[in-house]
Amino acid sequence: MIKPEIFDTNQSLYEAAAEYFIECYEAAVSDHGSFHIALSGGSTPKKLYQLLATEPYNKRVNWQNVHFYFGDERFVTHDSDESNYKMAKTSILDSITCPTENVHPVNTALESAEEAATQYAETLSNSLPKVENHSVFDMILLGLGTDGHTASLFPDTDILSVQDRDCASVYIDKIESWRISLTLPIINRAKHIVLLSDNVTKSDIVKSLIEWDKPEPNYPIQRVDPQHKMRWLVDRPAAMFI
Repeated sequence: MIKPEIFDTNQSLYEAAAEYFIECYEAAVSDHGSFHIALSGGSTPKKLYQLLATEPYNKRVNWQNVHFYFGDERFVTHDSDESNYKMAKTSILDSITCPTENVHPVNTALESAEEAATQYAETLSNSLPKVENHSVFDMILLGLGTDGHTASLFPDTDILSVQDRDCASVYIDKIESWRISLTLPIINRAKHIVLLSDNVTKSDIVKSLIEWDKPEPNYPIQRVDPQHKMRWLVDRPAAMFI
């Protein structure tokens, strides 16, 4: 794992993430005229989204140039409190002037999570910039579960070995839930990956990741092997054991 950047407070973590968002946005718009980002679910990204929706950050971005995607999604309706789309909508999308066609949610109204994943892979292929014929995100935001999962790449699930699709469905036995998730190949191709970890509840997994000294990965997050740049932003409570 890369070394984490430790911030004294979670607010300073969110501010650093917001500044980096804007830095990457400006670089992408300068390069190809648009910024394509995959959002993460969870409480930590939610606080970042809320910050980006407020001044001065929201005034520094021309949201007409931003395309929003989702790193993973639960197979629930968009109005469900479990929906990552609903969380993003209420925390940032409803507060900015982003064209509707620039928001790319997973279609969870289809009959199965597998169908939703197949359709979303097509959306990614049709909408994302291409590098050497591969779809590439300008930025992907990732969270970190206490079991070392990220997006919906959970331990001991088949999706960890998927190499031929950019999006796949997966059933998580321990939570009895279908998910749709980006796969490791498209995550690793992203120009910028930002892993956010805050709160004391993440301190054990952060410690385990830092102390892991074997060549083979033990946690899904350790399979993230970026081709470009990755930053791991951690607040002091999450880093209390390191």
